[in-house]
Amino acid sequence: MEKKLLIEGMSCNHCVNHVKTALTEDIEGVEVKEVSLDGKYALVDVADGVTEDAIKAVIEDLGFELKGIE
Repeated sequence: MEKKLLIEGMSCNHCVNHVKTALTEDIEGVEVKEVSLDGKYALVDVADGVTEDAIKAVIEDLGFELKGIE
């Protein structure tokens, strides 16, 4: 299922790469399609069983804020 993660706090392409890497390596069942610095979001495919709490924990561990999931 595709989800849009609304992420606050990314300020450079290094931040974008951290988000991509963390989501794909730290959570089994997440495939990153796009991370937009300007749009402040990440588009991901999420497998059944992946919880929003797990996604939020990874984003917040990076020092960013997950504002919402659409």
